[in-house]
Amino acid sequence: MNEQSTLPQRRLPDGWVQKIFATMQGHYGTRFLNMWKTGQELPDGRDAGVVNAMNHWADKLGGYKDHPETIKRALENLPLEPPSLPQFAEILRHSYIPPAVPQLENKWTEEQLARNRERVREMMEKLDLTSKRKERND
Repeated sequence: MNEQSTLPQRRLPDGWVQKIFATMQGHYGTRFLNMWKTGQELPDGRDAGVVNAMNHWADKLGGYKDHPETIKRALENLPLEPPSLPQFAEILRHSYIPPAVPQLENKWTEEQLARNRERVREMMEKLDLTSKRKERND
């Protein structure tokens, strides 16, 4: 068994990819779907090329599974021409906004910081003295 098969698969849910393709089709018309069509019809009536493309997009865009807002922004800012998968991935990269990381406020005054530094220094001295006494007793 290879190492990769033991890793969890990150893949966009099929419904998300269907929404991406539906949005692209709505935006570009048949120009988008024709990029993927093979003319080979599956038993359910869908085009084999479009189904293959959707599966491939689901696999390759899985890193955005936890970032639906990025996909939404990308679909709101599509280029004039229908994008390929690499082009759409680039649009996603530019649409990503890192989550805000809360900043801790430093509410300590300089006087409090100085007192705390002094206390730490005193504790370190006590530890040093304790370890020296222990060494002498051994």
